Amino acid sequence: MIDYRSKHVNICIRFGQLPESSSNNMAELLACLRGWHVELATAEIEALAPHTKFAAISPRLLASSSQLKTAELQQIITCSSGVQCFLDDYVSINLEHESVEELLEKATQMIRDAKFNGALAVRTLRIDGRINDFSTQSTAGKIGSIAVAEQFTIDLENPEFEIGLIADGGSNIVACGWLVGNFDDSIGTANRRATERPFFRPISLDPRLARLAVNLACGPIDEQAVLDPMTGTGGFAVEAVMMGRRCIAVDMNQAMVDGTTQNIAWALQGQPAKNDYLVVTGDACELPETIENSWHGQISGIVLDPPYGRNSHGSKSHYDLISKTLQSARAIISEDAKLVLIVPIIPDKNDTGEIELLHGQWDELNQLLSDCGTTIIGRWKEHVHGSLSRLILLASIAPLD
Repeated sequence: MIDYRSKHVNICIRFGQLPESSSNNMAELLACLRGWHVELATAEIEALAPHTKFAAISPRLLASSSQLKTAELQQIITCSSGVQCFLDDYVSINLEHESVEELLEKATQMIRDAKFNGALAVRTLRIDGRINDFSTQSTAGKIGSIAVAEQFTIDLENPEFEIGLIADGGSNIVACGWLVGNFDDSIGTANRRATERPFFRPISLDPRLARLAVNLACGPIDEQAVLDPMTGTGGFAVEAVMMGRRCIAVDMNQAMVDGTTQNIAWALQGQPAKNDYLVVTGDACELPETIENSWHGQISGIVLDPPYGRNSHGSKSHYDLISKTLQSARAIISEDAKLVLIVPIIPDKNDTGEIELLHGQWDELNQLLSDCGTTIIGRWKEHVHGSLSRLILLASIAPLD
């Protein structure tokens, strides 16, 4: 896992027709992260591209020497909360000790190495502030002139290919490469936030976090399913279905089941789901009896945001509810399944790194998770407001023997 300490940070989708192999050299890939939560975004891209190793060259720029097909990159961008775009066959400089002329020399070679030509546009993006004495527009114009000299044409409206030019004001790094994605900062989740849905509750998760949690739990989209055993208003389920994942959402409250079904239909806007999903009434502590046998062994990810305070499970304590739910889920999950558990915590205002749960003790929860066959892989904090943060836990979870 990449260990790049930083605060939260912002950012790219419209896909060009970049060929699978664009140059004769070893491909260099650069991922540009959005500015919402860089540490979670880093974990998300590692989950969505599990066989690709990334190294952070700045908080929002991750480099890799691995080669991924354009379709794989497009799928990551389409389903990701935190990944804005990729630059394929990228070149870069650090303006602290390199010059714009050196970037242009590298860009010239990058364009010459391309095995294609056609209509092209150069797009620009500044992240984390401006770089002193550097003009993205002027540099983009020079790169465009180089492309024209190499038999490309310029078409800003309907290009066949795009070169992305990213200027990172936090690190003085400037990178350019063949753009997969775009520099639009919207991923559509704002239109699906809780207050926009036909059925919602004020405590509903931000769709960005719900989507990211599903990706952390499940990894690349495949034929395996994600399980949301306490679906509530269906935040996880909506994002899973919109990504084209198989999904099972369970709640013992019929109003929540009906509301989740309504929210999924609303999000799909009359379009058919890309994969099958199931919304059922049942007890999270009795999942083998609740969920059809055909789904057993097909669940590779669990996303769990348990209710706190008064909840529909009556007298079950918070820990008892979590424990019984996880043990129940272990009877139906696949090998190598992952769990994302979200719990409320008290904000760590002095950034001590300590965890203070809103309900119970961290050591007790940690022991409970271990007893339920889980091994924690990663943990992150998300600030909500002055008196509330969330702890996001990623863990492996072993099926029952």
